[in-house]
Amino acid sequence: MKKIGIFLIVLTLYSKGYSQTSTDNLLVNDTILTNTTLVKDSTITQRATKETKSDIFVRDTVAIDSMHRVIQILLADTIAAPSKSIAADSLSLRKKNIVEINPIVLQFNRFLYKYRSDRKEWCERWDDIYLPAPDIRSNADYYKLSMPATYYSAPIEQAMSIEGWTPKIPFIKENVEHDSLFQVPHVTTSADIDRAINKQLLSFYLQYPNLVNKNEMQLKDLEPLSEELIIKRPRREYVYGLLTTPTHVHGVQEQDLSVAKPNFWKIAGNADVQFSQNYVSDNWYNGGESVKTLLGNLLWQFNYDDRQKVQFENKIEWKMGFVTTPSDTVHKFKPNNDMVRLSSKLGYKAIANWYYTLSGEFKTQLFSNYDTNSDNLIAALFSPAELNLGLGMDYKYNKDGVCNLSVLVNPFNYTRYSVASSKVDPTKYNIKAGKKVENQLGSRLEVTLNYKILSNLMWDSKFSYTTNYENFFWESV
Repeated sequence: MKKIGIFLIVLTLYSKGYSQTSTDNLLVNDTILTNTTLVKDSTITQRATKETKSDIFVRDTVAIDSMHRVIQILLADTIAAPSKSIAADSLSLRKKNIVEINPIVLQFNRFLYKYRSDRKEWCERWDDIYLPAPDIRSNADYYKLSMPATYYSAPIEQAMSIEGWTPKIPFIKENVEHDSLFQVPHVTTSADIDRAINKQLLSFYLQYPNLVNKNEMQLKDLEPLSEELIIKRPRREYVYGLLTTPTHVHGVQEQDLSVAKPNFWKIAGNADVQFSQNYVSDNWYNGGESVKTLLGNLLWQFNYDDRQKVQFENKIEWKMGFVTTPSDTVHKFKPNNDMVRLSSKLGYKAIANWYYTLSGEFKTQLFSNYDTNSDNLIAALFSPAELNLGLGMDYKYNKDGVCNLSVLVNPFNYTRYSVASSKVDPTKYNIKAGKKVENQLGSRLEVTLNYKILSNLMWDSKFSYTTNYENFFWESV
């Protein structure tokens, strides 16, 4: 028993000294291994048990040398590697767990963190009504965004207009020398900002129409802020009124809602009167006579266009002119221009600018006209009269009210010539002798051009060509 007691004392002292020197160096996964953990290790226990089963220590007859051998076996099984090797293993494990991060990802994370912090700071600054924001400068170009939701006409006009549009020509090479020269500073910043804001407002009108409660006409009565500061006493707020829910939260009431039907009719007209006087002296060797002339024009249009398929055009023209006739002893004056024309076209859109068209035109005169120094009647009311009915295609080109072109092609056209008065010679108006009516089938071409040269200068031109494949008749105005 003395041997056993001595063995236990030596074993205790030896294990205490070893644990004190080795706990500072044994690092496995950043933890410190102690004697307690070594004993609890199942692998160490099993290994030590296997080594000591055949030893005399189990039978209490072990010697001091065998006791040292058991201790060496335990230490060799538990901590086989020195402290340096364990540290190397722990470093190798750490190196295996470390993942290399792309520098771009790190840069993006820093940018995202800075953006979030700045955004949070500016949101707090914006919500604080008592904290001024000196870094935010006001710009009058963005007034439409700072005003309440208002309907402006500029976004609609900009979306429907083609002003400033130029075709892209891909065959023109870039002029590098011209682009490298000094360019004029950009002076249309306000206009560019306004166009960009109009695009955003148009999108807002389409997506949130129920939020737009004002129009542009209501803002015209607003007056700019005065330079003098007027301090008013704050009015008392009634809490009960703030707590009650309004009856019309999501929009206007039905009695306040006004629905306007679109008007596809467009009525226009113009009239003019011209007066001229021509004086010829008795000393003029070519001779002649002095005359006075009065000329008047009247044009009235009724046009229908549904902006999709159907167009219906109606036009009334009246041209009337009188001239004095000093050489005519029977008549002091007589009409030199007398024409009444009613024309109509009904078109249905085929493709692009082409329309299937049914057209009609009626032309006659109002006043009687006589030969010089005679009562022989040349023309009168409905003498002659001309009627044209045709079916064909009409090509139309309209550019912002500047140019209006119409080319009407009628491969099937019916023409009727008639003379109502028996005193008028019908042979002068494409009618055979002894008849008052002549019917013809053929084709017709009519070209009408209205071109706006200046704001107050308009050029109107018309050309018509009618044929029955035997004779042809044309008119140019």
